[in-house]
Amino acid sequence: MTYPPHCVTAMPTQVRCDRVPPADGIWGALDLRLLQEDDLPLDPRTWGRAEVGAWVARRGGLPERFPMNGKALCLMSRDMFASRVPSAGHQLHQDFRRRLAKALALQELIEKMSTK
Repeated sequence: MTYPPHCVTAMPTQVRCDRVPPADGIWGALDLRLLQEDDLPLDPRTWGRAEVGAWVARRGGLPERFPMNGKALCLMSRDMFASRVPSAGHQLHQDFRRRLAKALALQELIEKMSTK
């Protein structure tokens, strides 16, 4: 069976997938903005008082209950979050720990890639 010329499509000879490392093993620059969830810095340890206040306010808490920077948040337990925001402290703590884990994993990945 023969097909009219307008029905034949060219097949690519090579497929490229952005998730596969390039042949030379060198990745291009990583745009960290793609990993950000909002306008806050990706690593909560770098947050100042203003960023902590904005983050707390967006999640229903009162910023004045958290007069601290991101490093101080790292020292707080789940119960400490709950005592400052009784209605949503546990969720706030969970969100902070998730963001911190993401930042730590990214830091570890970058360190591994830079030693190669």
